Amino acid sequence: MINLPEKVWRNFGAGLLGKLLSQAISFILVVYLARVLGPQAYGGISMVLAIISYFNLLAAFGLPTVGTRELARKQTDRMETISCIYSLRICLAAAAYILLFVYAGLFIDDGDLFYLLLLYGLTILSSACFLDWAVIGLEDLRLLAVANLLGNCCTGILVFLFVKEAADVFYVPLSLFTGGVLACVLLLYFLYKSYWLRLRFTLAKGREVLQLAMPFAITSALSQVYENFDMIFLGMTANYLEVGYYSVAYKIVSVLSGIIGIYSQAVLPVMIRLRSENASLAGHVLQNNVQAILFLMLPIVTGGTLLGGAIIDTFFGEMYANAAPAFVLLLYYVLFMALSITLANWLIAVNEDRQYMKILLCGAVLNVVMNLLLTPIWKSTGAAMAMIITEVFVFAFFAWKIKGLQRGFCLDGHSLLVLVGSCLGMGAGIVALQQVFNLHVAFLIVIGAMLYLGLAWPVGAKIFRKGFAGE
Repeated sequence: MINLPEKVWRNFGAGLLGKLLSQAISFILVVYLARVLGPQAYGGISMVLAIISYFNLLAAFGLPTVGTRELARKQTDRMETISCIYSLRICLAAAAYILLFVYAGLFIDDGDLFYLLLLYGLTILSSACFLDWAVIGLEDLRLLAVANLLGNCCTGILVFLFVKEAADVFYVPLSLFTGGVLACVLLLYFLYKSYWLRLRFTLAKGREVLQLAMPFAITSALSQVYENFDMIFLGMTANYLEVGYYSVAYKIVSVLSGIIGIYSQAVLPVMIRLRSENASLAGHVLQNNVQAILFLMLPIVTGGTLLGGAIIDTFFGEMYANAAPAFVLLLYYVLFMALSITLANWLIAVNEDRQYMKILLCGAVLNVVMNLLLTPIWKSTGAAMAMIITEVFVFAFFAWKIKGLQRGFCLDGHSLLVLVGSCLGMGAGIVALQQVFNLHVAFLIVIGAMLYLGLAWPVGAKIFRKGFAGE
C-alpha cells in the first residue's frame, strides 16, 4: 500500500508536470493574443473575464471544495457524492448563464461586448461539467493533468488557426469553450471506468450539500472580490489600456499561482486525513510546507524585482512597458498568497470554515478600500499595491489564528536566514553579470537560479526531507 508521503509526491509530481505543460501553452497563448490584439483589445477581454468570474461563483457555490473534502474522508458511497454534487453544479451553471444573459441585456450597450460576454459565458457550463474536484478528492492528479493538457492543446491550436487580428477576438472564447468541453469528456471517460455517474439528487440531499457548501461559497465570493475587483475597478476609473497592462502583469504571476494551486491540491486531502489520525504530524507537515513555499518563492521574487522590466519587454514588447511596475509588485502578492493558501488548507482540514470565512471577509473589505484609495491615483500600479496590502493582512491573520490552534507552530529561524542570504547572493550575482556582460534576461534567470540552488540547496534538501519523510 502506498504511504502518505509517497502519495503526496506522486500527485504533486503528476499535477506539476501537467500544470507546467498546460501553463506553458496558456502563457504562449497570452503572449500571442496580447501582441495580436494590442493592450486595448486585450484589456477588454480581461474585463469580460473579470465579470464572468462573478457568475461562476453561483455555478460553483463552494461545491468543488466540499466534494474534494468529502471524497477524501469517505471510502464508501463515493458514487453518490460525485453524482449529487455534479448534478447540482450543472443546475447552478444553467441558472448562472441565464442570469448572465439578463445582466448583459440590461447593462451592456456595446454590441461587441455583449456577444463577447455571452460567448465567454459558455465556459461557465464547461467548468461546471469538469470533474477536477472529484479526481483531487480521489487523490489521482494524473487524470487531471492529462485532461487539462489535452484541453489546453485544443484551445491553443484553434486560437493559432483562427485569431490573426483584433477583429477575430470572438474566436477566442469559442476556442476556450471547445478545449474545456474536450477536457470534460476525457475526465468523464476516465471516471466512467470506476464510477457510474447519474444526473440526479434528492431535495433533502441537495439541501444538505448546499448547506455544507455555503461557507465555501461565501469565502469564494470574498476571494473573488480581492482577486477581480481590482480589474473591474481599474476599467471603471481608467480605461481598457490600463486593464491591458495590468492583465499582462497578472497573467505572468498566474503561472506561479497555478503551480502553487497544484501543490495545494496534492497536500489538502492528506492534511485532512493526517489531522484526524495524527494531529501533531499534521502540524509538522504544515510547518515544513510553509518553509518549502519560502524556499521556492523567495528567489523568484528577488529575481523578478531585478529583471521585471526586461521580462515584460522580452515577452510582450515595448508597448507593454508600463506593465513592469505592476508585475514586480504582484510577485510579492503571490509570495504572501502562497503562504496564505498553505495556512488556509490547514484551517479547512480542521473544520475551521467560519474562521476562514471571517478572515477573507476582512480581506475583501480591505481590498475594496485600498483599491478605492490607490487605483484612481496610480492606476495599474495602485491596483497591485492594493493586492499586496490585502494579502499581507490575510496572511498575518491566518498565522495568528493557526498559532492559537496549533501549539508549537513556528519557522526555523536559521533556515530562513540562509534562504534570505542565498537570495541576496543571487541578486548580487545577477546585477554584476547584467552590468559587466549585459546578458540576455533568459541567461540571467538560468544563472541566477543555479547560483541560488548552490547556496540554498542544503537547507532546501533538509526542508523537503523533513517535511515528507516524517523525520
